[in-house]
Amino acid sequence: MRIISIANQKGGVAKTTTTINLGASLASMGRRVLLIDLDPQAHTTLGLSLEPDNLSKTILNVLEPHRSKNKLKLEEVIIKLKATGEDNLFLAPSNIDFASAEYKLIDQIGREDFLNVAISECEIPFDYVIIDCPPSLGILTVNALKACNEVIIPMQPHYFALRGIEEFIETTEIVRKNLNHPLKINILITIADLRSNLAKEVIEEIKHYFGNKLFKTMIRKNIALVEASSQGVPALYYDSKCHGAIDYYKLAEEVISFEKEEISARI
Repeated sequence: MRIISIANQKGGVAKTTTTINLGASLASMGRRVLLIDLDPQAHTTLGLSLEPDNLSKTILNVLEPHRSKNKLKLEEVIIKLKATGEDNLFLAPSNIDFASAEYKLIDQIGREDFLNVAISECEIPFDYVIIDCPPSLGILTVNALKACNEVIIPMQPHYFALRGIEEFIETTEIVRKNLNHPLKINILITIADLRSNLAKEVIEEIKHYFGNKLFKTMIRKNIALVEASSQGVPALYYDSKCHGAIDYYKLAEEVISFEKEEISARI
């Protein structure tokens, strides 16, 4: 099982869009995929046609302190996403009540491991778990980093974005040292206007700076991605021929290619 966090402390960089569309693309390729909405804004939940306020069980119940009467196992909150057309795409949803999770976890022993333990104890087998992180570096994001093997950091091709990425990578380094948990970091360029000369210049700088940490696939700026989110479906099922659907499908292929590389390295 590969566990991937989609994370960046900056908002508006397409974390949720990446979570939904990468997950749907992997599912369309026959992988069994769980999406975890770890953001109190519940955008992944909303972006998949679910109304957060109507949900009685969410990821908050999974991260409740151990003695809480509201605590549930991960498999008890998972929803099968039939509306996407896939039989192997699932969601652990969120809602605004999740905003209290930071306060509930802050003084708990082993608080960085709650999500990690929940995923490891889940009785439903998944090929991929993709975690949509909140736009912050708080305890929820630390839980996601501790639980995952890999981090995808989406970033727009702007000069100021580079500074934010440096800060986030420093945070992952702290997790590695303090929690003895190595992470594979990959950078994904999103919302890229490839017609802009400025964007092209920044992309070249990003390539030079991050080297092989940068995905070859770039997510082009595409109104269909926004329209698909408003309709509560992944782009693949809104317009499979739009740039957004094509780009995320290519990203899924690239992510899967890492599996083959790892197998080859072990042989």
